[in-house]
Amino acid sequence: MNILLVEDQDDSRKTLSRLIAMRGHKVTQVATAEEAERAMATETFLFLILDWMLPGKSGIDLCRELRARQDGDEMFILLVTGKTDRADLEMALEAGANDYLTKPIDLSLLNVRLAVAERQIRDLTERNQARIALQQSARTLTDILENTTDSFFALDYAWRFTYVNPEAESSFGRSRKELLGGELWQKFPELRGSTFEKNYRRVMAEQEPIEFEACDPSGTKWFEVHAYPSGGGVSAFFRDVTERKRAEDDRLTKGKIESLGTLAGGIAHDLNNILTVISGNIGLAQLEAPVEEKNLLGCLAKASQAAQEAAHMSSQLLTFSKGGSPVKKVVRMSELLAKSAHFSLHGSNLRAEMDIPPDLWPTEVDPTQIEQVINALMINAREAMLSGGTVDISARNVKLDDKPGALLPGGRYIKVAIADHGSGVPVDMATKIFDPYFTTKPVSSGLGLSISFSIVKKHEGMLHLEQSSPAGAVFAFYLPAARAEPAVVKNVPNSGLPSTLQRILVMDDEEGIRELTSQLLNTLGYEVTAVTDGVEAVNTYERAMRRGENFQAVILDATIRGGMGGLATISRLRNIDPSVVAIICSGYSDEAALAEFLQYGFRGALPKPFTRRDLADVLQRAVMTSKSEPAFVR
Repeated sequence: MNILLVEDQDDSRKTLSRLIAMRGHKVTQVATAEEAERAMATETFLFLILDWMLPGKSGIDLCRELRARQDGDEMFILLVTGKTDRADLEMALEAGANDYLTKPIDLSLLNVRLAVAERQIRDLTERNQARIALQQSARTLTDILENTTDSFFALDYAWRFTYVNPEAESSFGRSRKELLGGELWQKFPELRGSTFEKNYRRVMAEQEPIEFEACDPSGTKWFEVHAYPSGGGVSAFFRDVTERKRAEDDRLTKGKIESLGTLAGGIAHDLNNILTVISGNIGLAQLEAPVEEKNLLGCLAKASQAAQEAAHMSSQLLTFSKGGSPVKKVVRMSELLAKSAHFSLHGSNLRAEMDIPPDLWPTEVDPTQIEQVINALMINAREAMLSGGTVDISARNVKLDDKPGALLPGGRYIKVAIADHGSGVPVDMATKIFDPYFTTKPVSSGLGLSISFSIVKKHEGMLHLEQSSPAGAVFAFYLPAARAEPAVVKNVPNSGLPSTLQRILVMDDEEGIRELTSQLLNTLGYEVTAVTDGVEAVNTYERAMRRGENFQAVILDATIRGGMGGLATISRLRNIDPSVVAIICSGYSDEAALAEFLQYGFRGALPKPFTRRDLADVLQRAVMTSKSEPAFVR
């Protein structure tokens, strides 16, 4: 077999060429995509090995162009890449690569890929030859039809079966002895009125070939069909393409989800800004309201709670659509479980039975994301127990040993188990339930468990189906235990300057946020200077340093429309003052700097919307951190 190898690194190209030649193949070597195109203009290659990164046109771009050619599906393309990210590898397959091989190249894997390519190229060649020969004379190709990997059948002018190959027997679930001589519509009455009947009759009437895709009457399988007139009747090749169609649908759904994520991110950011103003002004109103105005204070408390619930929904939408990085803090799992279980089962015919020891270790998590995991598992239990009943929720302290091949490294973990009393998960579905978009519910997105799996994994834990039987299913997830205890935020006095902080610089491009943050800080006893973007923040900070009127902390909005945002600003400020105490603030709950603020040079993170108490707490923590821990800058 003649193989075209496209690799710009001389050593890699020579090594690969030598290894391939050892299998008896002829190898043509080129260093660029342009050289490959010139070689293909004068010679035919059924097998191409393309390096992803090439000077000029990349290997993946060449792959796309080759697949777009008329004969693009008549070659096997193996993409060699140093990329190992799942998204990059999926991109390679979407570009049309039959397979990929990651660097550094493992000899055994190379031999496996070559063996697969040799087999697929042989199959492709056989199918093409079989189709051409069958159009000339069906009788001379009996042997090929018997061994082809496509299903094939032939019908006479009266719609009677005259030939059925073994693959068709398997696809039909009928033996050829049962089918031969029988009429198509009598043997398969469910095809009446279907796309299959419409197209077969069109071929018969117009004596023209046709290619189409159609779903079987059960709605579970998709077939690619090549039908053409033959001997006064109809002959057809057909192939099960259910998996390919599912992959196409998954890619389409993924694209929609990504678009939704982009939209949700913008909406959540703007909504969180609005909710910040609402929540903050409610807090200010609560401070100003007379103590004796019980009704007014009650209304303000309800409004504040509603704003918090709206913020929670905004965060859930963003996490559902895009899957953000966790913004962690130390919490007690018992409180999260109780809160989430009550919320998830509200209005249902189920109740939760809690079994949680009082000495359960704390854990460091993103509460909103873990609540989403619990909610997804509770919804799963609700769908499994339509007649009602009890959902058993338990939590335990677990110490795992560090064993080779273990799914989790050794250490201290919190194990949470949620058990329903439904009919269990069928064995054939147990390995698919965490796959994206897999669902047995007609109105479900199929994303709940897959996103939950991703969230727990990002928390360095594990989610799995622990047990399933006709008596019910048990889902369990593990989260690393935290050494620290949940922080207790002390009430901050309403008057008097703080002992450690006096002057605060606030940067935000939203006027309402600037005004609100300034007012909240004023009530906490701070002197505030507010600016609109990073450039103004840097200049203001530098002028204050020259006058000896240093800011004790700066609060920087991560995203500034049309200006310099928080990440660029902190870099400039650290050049001026390496000990600057900075807090990152953002309405995007999946902002990377919120989750890993120390690595960006910040001392604290303040997600929007925030309250007066949140503001006081983050300032207190930032100052304490600046005194005890150096900031790590990536």
